Amino acid sequence: MIRILLSLMAICSSLLFANDSCSLINSYNPAVKDGANVWINMSLLYWKPWERALVATNKKSNVFITEDFTLTPVIHPNFEWDLGFRLSSGYLFDNNHWDVEVSWEHFTSRVSDRHSTNGNPFQGMFPIWSLTDDVISGDYVFTSDLKWKFSINVLDLQFGRYFNTFTWLDLKPYVGLRSAWVRQHGDIDYKGGIFLIGILGPGTSLNGTDHVKMRNNYWGIGPRIGIDPRIILGKGFSLNAKAAISGLYGFFKVKQTETYLATTRFSKHQHLNRFRAIADFAAGAAWKKLFQNERYGLTLSADWEYQLFLRQFEFKKDKFGLVPGNRNLSVQGVTFSARCDF
Repeated sequence: MIRILLSLMAICSSLLFANDSCSLINSYNPAVKDGANVWINMSLLYWKPWERALVATNKKSNVFITEDFTLTPVIHPNFEWDLGFRLSSGYLFDNNHWDVEVSWEHFTSRVSDRHSTNGNPFQGMFPIWSLTDDVISGDYVFTSDLKWKFSINVLDLQFGRYFNTFTWLDLKPYVGLRSAWVRQHGDIDYKGGIFLIGILGPGTSLNGTDHVKMRNNYWGIGPRIGIDPRIILGKGFSLNAKAAISGLYGFFKVKQTETYLATTRFSKHQHLNRFRAIADFAAGAAWKKLFQNERYGLTLSADWEYQLFLRQFEFKKDKFGLVPGNRNLSVQGVTFSARCDF
């Protein structure tokens, strides 16, 4: 079956190449005629993050008939789509087989997640991130309010080699170095229930807020290896893919504090040395156009990308097991790119 598919693709590509077999319109090695072998690539990222371990509370229970508020399922925040960018530049060596590329990727996203009993005193939710030793399964709150921010910066330096395996297929394996900064900052407020009243004096009370502050920053550096296959359709059109894996050794700086009525209920600070991996996948399509007798080139592409940052959630979890064990952070979405060769 695979041989039949390859044969059909070869026949289709030969028909498409009938009128442009001598043109650079389908080539990236070299990309233009008599050029400087330099390119600049600008990408717009429209991505959405996902982190399963990020929860603030669970579903409501009746306070009069419930003794264990930890039994209901957790509620995951509704992550939003946000914009980012990637800038890269590269140089193709004179032999037209090897190249070097450097890139910078930046993506920031925020999420808010608020749940309330809407003034109903007969319902309550469990304060998952209240981590004091005296927290019991019968504790509950009326309001949970989470605000979270992700910030990802990735620097890559890589060397690749082009292989024209078939007339219609290019392969580019590459090796390089990756450095990544992953910052996660969040605040969670619990109100009502066990945090309803603080006694200030005889006859004087205050509705209190339990405030949880969480910081999880990671920086790492390490080797990266990957491969970029490209199916050439002809007339400047192509189908592209990417798969890569990085192994980074780096440092976590983790901070968790919980305060209520100016009293610190929980505090934990950690500095951890950890090895972490990052996986990249992408697939899409591209179109190339040449100008001024093939001296300059413009390539437009659209890809679906997926990045997986393994084990990025290093916070101390609750003792009831409500925080999911999957600590991975992932981002995925559409990437629109424009590459200029000259």
